[in-house]
Amino acid sequence: MKFEELRQKAMSYPVFASNDILKWFPKSKESILKVQLNLWVKKGYLQKVKRGLFHLAEVEIEDNFYLAEKILSPSYISLESALNYYSIIPDIPFIVTCLTPLTTRNFTTNSGQYNYHHIKKEYFFGWQTIYEHNKKFFYNIACPEKALLDFVYFNLSRFKNMQGIEEERLYFEKDFLWGKFLKMSKMFKNEKIYQAAKNLKKLYEQDKI
Repeated sequence: MKFEELRQKAMSYPVFASNDILKWFPKSKESILKVQLNLWVKKGYLQKVKRGLFHLAEVEIEDNFYLAEKILSPSYISLESALNYYSIIPDIPFIVTCLTPLTTRNFTTNSGQYNYHHIKKEYFFGWQTIYEHNKKFFYNIACPEKALLDFVYFNLSRFKNMQGIEEERLYFEKDFLWGKFLKMSKMFKNEKIYQAAKNLKKLYEQDKI
């Protein structure tokens, strides 16, 4: 396989793995491919996202969310990144924040930093998959209600007495489902989280009336 052959195939993908290349070019040998990829990275043809994950240097990744699930799976985007995505918080985070049932890990790439926070398997729910460009690109992201609930879970001490909540500058559109948010909070089977969720609902739901 020549680089130009890989280039023509990979132009349609923001990021691809070594296994993807072996599927595209089944006659390629894994040992030779490894040498080729390292050479093309050194020459600047490819950029390495992490071990075994690459993108063409000439192809700009338009949305760094595309990389989130590729870097570590299973995972979904949540916390500050998802809250800003839904305009619940105004500040744009410089780090893509994700949740995973795997070990907490952080990755620094040319496209930005990705932080993956461990969450219990029973709390790993409430996301949707967003497809773009004829389903070639996708990312998993928490629904608005679960993104807020995850934020409460990881910052519970700040929500116990609702002190300083105004500093978060939370804003909710009329389509935010407070009933769904409260129902999800019960699934955590934690009275402190449920109480914080009820307090938030009481404080902000009236603003939608």
